[in-house]
Amino acid sequence: EKHEFYQGVAKENGSTVYIEKHDLVFDEQKNILEATTTYVSPNGKVLGVMKSDFRTSINLPNHVFRDERTLGQYGIRRSADGKIILFNHDAGKPETTKILDEEKDRTRLQVGCQGLNYYLKGKINQMRDIRSLPVLLMIPGDLDSYQFKLDFIRENKDGTADFKIKIENWFLRLFAPTLEFKFDQRLNRIVWYKGVSNIKNDAGKNMNVEIDYTYSSSESNHSGNGSR
Repeated sequence: EKHEFYQGVAKENGSTVYIEKHDLVFDEQKNILEATTTYVSPNGKVLGVMKSDFRTSINLPNHVFRDERTLGQYGIRRSADGKIILFNHDAGKPETTKILDEEKDRTRLQVGCQGLNYYLKGKINQMRDIRSLPVLLMIPGDLDSYQFKLDFIRENKDGTADFKIKIENWFLRLFAPTLEFKFDQRLNRIVWYKGVSNIKNDAGKNMNVEIDYTYSSSESNHSGNGSR
């Protein structure tokens, strides 16, 4: 097994609101096995920890996020017969769950947690050809899933490719933000993201953030500034 580390700095309105510290574990064939992401405030306080297991699925890993402020947790797990279970467990309350209907959106790529980052590895040529991919994005904290489209926008001279993720329902689109990210084809990683935050602020609200990701020194660091 081999470990790889990287981090992301999340900013809202130009100010750093949290830092993601990623610890990945790969097998000898360089397949990702598991990941631990620690979310830290600018003053060093741990806000939450996400633990993901990619052995059952790259794009929809089993995972659990624990909020160190509220002590609540949510995530995705699979039952003994392979069904996908979304769960949410607020501190001091019974756990609530929702089983994803196996028949629902079978033709869509089911995505959750950080799965897109690893699913896209080696698939840029495919995305360039098809241009748009229907996805089902899991929001386990809400015990829900939403139909989105992953759109390939353009390739850039620096070797990155621009993507957008838009919700398909026209009414929900009025309220749901568009997610954008840059994927570095050389690093096979997302290097910049703009959209709703993975974690909530101290008031319990999701933030709209821009995140620059930098990878280990064995790879060339890339900082995507979101310029268009």
